[in-house]
Amino acid sequence: MSEFSKLKVSELKLPKLNTVCIATPSVIGPRSVSTGIVKPPVEGQVQVEEMGLEGDFQVDSRVHGGLDKAVYQFPFETYATMSEALPHLAQRFLSPCVGENFSSTGMTDETVFVGDIYRVGTALLQVSQPRMPCWKLNQHVGNSHVMAMLVSLKRTGWYYRVLETGHVEAGNAFILEDRLQDAWTVEAIWTHWLDLRAQKKQVVGSVPVPGLSTQWRFDW
Repeated sequence: MSEFSKLKVSELKLPKLNTVCIATPSVIGPRSVSTGIVKPPVEGQVQVEEMGLEGDFQVDSRVHGGLDKAVYQFPFETYATMSEALPHLAQRFLSPCVGENFSSTGMTDETVFVGDIYRVGTALLQVSQPRMPCWKLNQHVGNSHVMAMLVSLKRTGWYYRVLETGHVEAGNAFILEDRLQDAWTVEAIWTHWLDLRAQKKQVVGSVPVPGLSTQWRFDW
């Protein structure tokens, strides 16, 4: 047995799942539009199914949810970055604020690669794509710049597809089980996307980014 395998998970300083969050029925904006962005933390074990966390929901299935967007994770560290960028909204930038299912520490958009496979609790998850923020985030926070800010910072968090169902709970470690060859970080995906937009090029097409969802395939 290797020295690594003898260590306890708590001794490895692995990335940690801080909170698990489930949507609660809510309305948002002046027109009281239904939304699932309000996701308070829950205690105890939560079942992870193929389409997401048990009890979670998406109001608009055309743009939210699905096999490649089953679970959404947002790094707790990014809240400090958001507060630095928009200090007058610091009191609004408290986890969970952006609609995340998982709040974590020890993982960021610059260290997580699309295609990464993580064991969390008894579930096996694969990073599938960055999160594209929508207008409901701006309405939820009460500021029209938050969505664009996260994209410009390349700090939007990421989605998972579920490879093996199981259960998770706050305090679980994220154990990296596999990283694909030639993988791109979540941040690198955004860098390329923003570059294509700046050149007014098509951002959907085909590029060899292993593990990337079909929604995010690029055209060089």
